[in-house]
Amino acid sequence: MNHLVNRQLMSTKQLKPLVTAKVLSVGSYLPKETVTSDALMEDIQTELRYGVDTNWMSRDMGIIERRMAPDHFNPSDLAIPAAQQALDAYPELNPDLIDAVIFCGMDRDQSEPATAHNVQNTLGLRANHVFDVANACFGFVDGIKIASAMIETGLIRYALVVTGETSMKVVKAVSDLLKSGVSKEKANTLWGLLSLGDAGGAALIGESYDISTGFQAFNQKCDSKQVNRCRYNFERDGTFDGRMEMAQIVARGFQLNKEIFDDTLEMLGWDKFDWAVAHQTGKRTFEQTLSLRSIDSSKLVRTYPKYGNITTATLPICLKKLLDSGKLEQGDRIGGLFAGSGLVTGQFGYVV
Repeated sequence: MNHLVNRQLMSTKQLKPLVTAKVLSVGSYLPKETVTSDALMEDIQTELRYGVDTNWMSRDMGIIERRMAPDHFNPSDLAIPAAQQALDAYPELNPDLIDAVIFCGMDRDQSEPATAHNVQNTLGLRANHVFDVANACFGFVDGIKIASAMIETGLIRYALVVTGETSMKVVKAVSDLLKSGVSKEKANTLWGLLSLGDAGGAALIGESYDISTGFQAFNQKCDSKQVNRCRYNFERDGTFDGRMEMAQIVARGFQLNKEIFDDTLEMLGWDKFDWAVAHQTGKRTFEQTLSLRSIDSSKLVRTYPKYGNITTATLPICLKKLLDSGKLEQGDRIGGLFAGSGLVTGQFGYVV
């Protein structure tokens, strides 16, 4: 066990919070339009141009389709309806009591101000802590972690953590690049970016004086040497530059998650997760998560076949699917296993 985790374990044992952060409600937003993987690959003419089967993504990655927002949508246009759904689902809370609005998407409406202000203004909220958090696909976990720390230290009582991902603009740019004709070597660094899909998500977080419930621990590990394996950027002239070395980033991400998995359970004092929510870039990451000790296939929420890789929206949408299932019981233990390019991986434990 590394020294960082040792310190975390000591801190967990010595400094019990007076309150914990608990999920009060969750919201999601999925655009109506769907784009199938087979249609996407057929449009690119992958077999003719690159010798890649048209059904490769649906067959091997397990991504059948994903959602696509209208071209004029900004990230907040997906975050706001998800946030409104979360607020509507918990009517006993006066929205004026929400102290923080945290936007966690990979992209923002504009460079300045923070997209969180657009969300707050549209919803008519009055929070004094309003800011953005960016950490690739891991952003929503960081947002939850920051909100939890603010609640546990008494700085705030309630937080609205939101995201909106308009990743199909990346898919369109990659598709255009592949249709223009690139080398097979270059194409092999782009296929993974076609897994992306659009979605919005939100979680209303509040204080709980029953410290046996809510978020119990967070644990993570980072390897920034992987910074160039998964990245994208739109240059000033509008041209696209990006790559996703899918096999390498998935393998290293799983290795990091595996390295800290037992430490996470020890921090929590648990022998297993009753339920699990996890980052999903496709079938491979899902199956790798299942290979970890104590992860049951019937208890791991699956989203990738219908939504693809919805990046930061994965966590709130997985939580909503779990909450809506009606299968959760008081005291159930939920484990979260997430990753983001850079590379960062992390886990959390949550008690219903």
